[in-house]
Amino acid sequence: MDYLRLKNHLDKFLPVYVTVSMLLGFLVGLHINVEKYKGTFHWINLAVVISMIYPMMINLRLGELKNSMKQGKQLAIGLTMGLVVAPILMWFLIWLIGLFYPLSPQLALGLMLAMVVPCSSMSIAYTGFSRGNLELATIIVAFSFILAIITVPGWLAIYAASSNVSVPTMLLVITIIEVVFVPMFFGIITREALIRKKGTEGFLKIKPLFPAISLIGMYTIVFLIFMEKAKLIAKKPEMVLIALVPLILYYLISLGLLTYLNRILGIRYRDHMAITFPSVGKNEGTAMAIAMSAGMGLMAIPPAVTPLIQIPFLVGYVKAWSKIAKMWHCKPEEEIKE
Repeated sequence: MDYLRLKNHLDKFLPVYVTVSMLLGFLVGLHINVEKYKGTFHWINLAVVISMIYPMMINLRLGELKNSMKQGKQLAIGLTMGLVVAPILMWFLIWLIGLFYPLSPQLALGLMLAMVVPCSSMSIAYTGFSRGNLELATIIVAFSFILAIITVPGWLAIYAASSNVSVPTMLLVITIIEVVFVPMFFGIITREALIRKKGTEGFLKIKPLFPAISLIGMYTIVFLIFMEKAKLIAKKPEMVLIALVPLILYYLISLGLLTYLNRILGIRYRDHMAITFPSVGKNEGTAMAIAMSAGMGLMAIPPAVTPLIQIPFLVGYVKAWSKIAKMWHCKPEEEIKE
């Protein structure tokens, strides 16, 4: 089976599959009694979460961390933008939107969750497509996952305290360990075992299978989220639509800010792309997994709709790479040869 073709297909039509999953889940949820099968859905959710996160971790190259000290400035910018500036910006946007349309506390918390999770592993692919620094992108992704155990519950607790929303901080910490670090541990073991058994070339042949499984798992989670919350969404459909507004503003502001900031700071083009995609792009699969595993279903709605906004913005930035490179007055191909 051509795993690469399957992965590319699932990537290319991600917005389509997310939309279909949302609609199917919504329609099914309207016609079944979710509460009656709540216990069953809990275990189904857990199985799907594992099927999504674990394959993702097999392709995470933690060995690249040893090179991080060589790129301290770029690493600091990437992590600060992704783990500090992004949540603050979303906090401001939630407040701004709230002036015109008061958001549900759980929905607002879901928007914060969408911004505090680690960056997307697809960030590495986007960096490669735009002739960026793959090693630096990998380092930022790896550090983001490691720091998630502090940043996710920390930011949510701070926001919840200021918004008078109840958040089970300890449960979130346990959930992050379960859905991020346990799969990461077994993912690293699996990667090493596969390389020993099949060799590096053999591993590279099956490598595209893992993100393909993760994507299928993500589509399934989107289906489950909208199925379990279908009746609530039917009563208040504006919940989904209003969640899109701060997300659109976030991507517009973040991409513009990083493009300007990195030029001012003298970051070269290839490093700029490696910083931008991991900083701006978010691993919404992880956000959905945390919300679902912690039993906070309504919080999962913003992460579920985020791919509809995130993918067009990031793919558009990739497609504009040659024009962006001209802003640096350079040719990325020449930087690669350095």
